[in-house]
Amino acid sequence: MHTFGTIVEKVPTTLQQLSSHDPNDYWLVQEIGFSEEDYEKATHVLIGCPQDEGVQRNNGRAGAAEAPDKIRERLYRMQVSQNTDIKLYDAGNITFSSLEQSHIHLFKMVSQCLRDGKKVITLGGGNDLSYADASALTKVCGEISAINVDAHLDMRKADKMTSGTPYRQLIEQRLLKPGRFHEFGIRPESNGDFYLTDAEEMGVSIHYLSDILNTGVQKSFSKVISSMDQAPLFLGLDMDSVQAADAPGVSASSPIGFSAREMLEIVEEAKNHPQLKLFEITEVNPSFDVDHRTVKLAASLVWKYLFG
Repeated sequence: MHTFGTIVEKVPTTLQQLSSHDPNDYWLVQEIGFSEEDYEKATHVLIGCPQDEGVQRNNGRAGAAEAPDKIRERLYRMQVSQNTDIKLYDAGNITFSSLEQSHIHLFKMVSQCLRDGKKVITLGGGNDLSYADASALTKVCGEISAINVDAHLDMRKADKMTSGTPYRQLIEQRLLKPGRFHEFGIRPESNGDFYLTDAEEMGVSIHYLSDILNTGVQKSFSKVISSMDQAPLFLGLDMDSVQAADAPGVSASSPIGFSAREMLEIVEEAKNHPQLKLFEITEVNPSFDVDHRTVKLAASLVWKYLFG
């Protein structure tokens, strides 16, 4: 039986004990496991990373640290079948005293879950946690492929890690080959020419939002997924990629982006890839949300990945 010890804090009891007034409802919280015995039986493990120091280092607005439990609150209330083969264990939130320590703890947890044959879902927090997640997948599984659904490349040069640097660090440290990395939903007005040119020269596949919308989101993403081989796959969804009408509560909002329905289409296409082992949602910022739209969408994306 495995325990993560002091590097994780369990989900608050108030969330674990959510319940419906209607006995005919069957909420996901009734299906989720929270004990060590549940971990052994789990097919999927959920891990929260309530940290936004990387966002602030990148001059973004604070608030994403609140996201994991806010997303859980909506996710747990979603209806599921009592006959599902999916067994979800919620490991809780990692503990940390700094951005760097949060990555160390997340790396350890994700690595252990992958070694134990689990698929992993991580909830940020800032997009810098992609570095810890993808590093763990490479460490355990060897060569990987990765997709970043985002308005931003997150390949900045900087003296220290920020939410804008994870993929450059992965590439420079040879944890991710540029030819196996797809940037999906990129907006040129949100990225400097230097970084766009630099990424292309490295061999990164950049899929611009305007081209995707012209072709169709589902068709465009399906083409990316079908081009993948059987290497273990990492999928990161930065909620900054969604238009503000559907996701106002993010670290860097924009009126331009994917719709909520298009994001669900992306997850629907991705979940069918047999080697998708690590699914990540980042940059939800409840402090700026409106009517819980963004946390509800993030919860819906997790639900779609698991049960849709």
